Amino acid sequence: MLGPFGNCDITTMGMLIFDRLSIYRFLPGRWKRRNDTRDDLKPHTMSITSRGKAWGDRAQVSISTASKEKPHLPQSPYHRPVEAIREDEYPHMKNGVYLDHGGTTIYARSTVSRFADKMRSSLYGNPHSANEPAKTSGDMVNAIRLQALQFLGADPQHFDLVFVANSTAAIKLVADSFRDLAEKTRTKSFWYGYHRDAHTSLVGVRELTHGDHQCFATDSEVEAWLERPNEQHTKTQSSSTLRLFAYPGQSNLTGRRLPLSWPGRIRKTKKGLHNTYTLLDAAALAMTSPLHHVFDDPATAPDFCCVSFYKIFGFPDLGGLVVRKDSGHILALRKYFGGGTVSLVSTVGEETWHMSKGLVENTAPPPQQMGGIQPGHAMGGLHEGLEDGTLPFHSILALGEAIDVHGELYGSMENISAHVSGLVGRLYRGLSGLRYYRNGQVLCRVYFEDGEEEEEKDREERGARIYGDSGKQGPTVAFNVFSEEGTYISYAEVERMANERGVFVRSGGVCCPGGVYAALQYEQWQMDRAKSAGHHCGPNGLGIINELPTGVVRASLGAMSTTQDVDSFISFLREAFIDSATTSTTSTTDVKSEMSSSTAA
Repeated sequence: MLGPFGNCDITTMGMLIFDRLSIYRFLPGRWKRRNDTRDDLKPHTMSITSRGKAWGDRAQVSISTASKEKPHLPQSPYHRPVEAIREDEYPHMKNGVYLDHGGTTIYARSTVSRFADKMRSSLYGNPHSANEPAKTSGDMVNAIRLQALQFLGADPQHFDLVFVANSTAAIKLVADSFRDLAEKTRTKSFWYGYHRDAHTSLVGVRELTHGDHQCFATDSEVEAWLERPNEQHTKTQSSSTLRLFAYPGQSNLTGRRLPLSWPGRIRKTKKGLHNTYTLLDAAALAMTSPLHHVFDDPATAPDFCCVSFYKIFGFPDLGGLVVRKDSGHILALRKYFGGGTVSLVSTVGEETWHMSKGLVENTAPPPQQMGGIQPGHAMGGLHEGLEDGTLPFHSILALGEAIDVHGELYGSMENISAHVSGLVGRLYRGLSGLRYYRNGQVLCRVYFEDGEEEEEKDREERGARIYGDSGKQGPTVAFNVFSEEGTYISYAEVERMANERGVFVRSGGVCCPGGVYAALQYEQWQMDRAKSAGHHCGPNGLGIINELPTGVVRASLGAMSTTQDVDSFISFLREAFIDSATTSTTSTTDVKSEMSSSTAA
């Protein structure tokens, strides 16, 4: 079996890949993970054979010991205070309070400098060739593909990684493949189901189904479908219908985390769902949550899972599609092919054909029959049939540095999860406690799954339990701001005021159309009214229509966020709205008093 490093035989060897808190051992047929203490870790290497000295350092993944120059803080899951990490690695964050990690997190200084060092010291060519610079790039890409899978917790024996521009590109790749395959079905289409909390890019897949799609408005509707799939009313009731079900691991709007058990349940439901594939959008989830629990068991993992690496590391601007190899044949049957994805193409004559590299995995001839070209570069592997054109190999080079630096700074995704869970709990409590002095009117309405007929006090207490529970909630808070009179203040106005004070948040529909209207409790006629009134997504939309908001303000935290970030944001809201309202009331009272005195005189 060909390994990811040229002609390395991974069926007979073990590879040890270390991170700061965990040891992964890859053996034939399994990907084993065990916990270990940081102090016990020593530098280790992976036992591999790799062509070219330029990537020997990537082939040997070492672990540097944690710095002991600064004391541990009990409240910090990192090996040193996050404030110290910010000082050393994120000097570019000193010019404001950044709370838009859900859009992208911020890159570390070491990532950029190490990437620049590699670019200056080595010569990288287009991987699709046999010359030395090309082979240097090819070895690098292969190594970092494996490294990225290891970071995500996906066993390369069961999963492949396709490099793409971003999560949207990954979703479109899956959608196009289903559209192409569906043309061979009796109905010439496929059924598509998606969750209400789906990102706009997931919603857009429905346009390829000729109307045979369904939006699940609640988790309960998904559960009912899983229990009784044949009772769902779709255009195609046949058990042979090709189906795709997609949903986000975390809402892009509120940060709510959805059940990860659905793909496994769909696969185990033989009756009515056996031709149903699953697509998990993990772009938001992967930013601050480990994904090994998604991929630990290939039998319950999603068939396709998309991530955006810039949301995790800040740089490079690169995405990935993790494909369960037992399901990859669906993608390999797509119609379009780009340069580098085919091993042979006919162009002249009445019968034209092409041979996708994605369909010839592990069938490459011996190196001596290929003019010395390494088999790993020539053909084989699902990803080779799906990565159209020249790979963004410089971005992939940067990804390797980003993964290394990320591990050195934070140790593990579990550490990051613990860190941001504490911060988002603090943020929620701070927002919930803001009230106008004069009449006690709450300043913010935070959006999460409401209970039926719930009193405000009970709602706040339930919110306090949700925020800080990483199983239910990510480090994101969506809310709107009230005036002292209890009317909504436009989210665009809140963002404008925040921006003027160096506080950076995001506002609007934040690419979650179903989620935002559910949070705001819009009915269909209200959505139609907003459309007729000229509202549209973006900074120039209508923030308020008939006293109702059309979007939200979203604050999201990341691995390097601090308590000072949270407290500064709360202080901004208090000063900009509560204190200013008090000052305005006082000024008005003084003016009236002066006018009364003048009249009396």
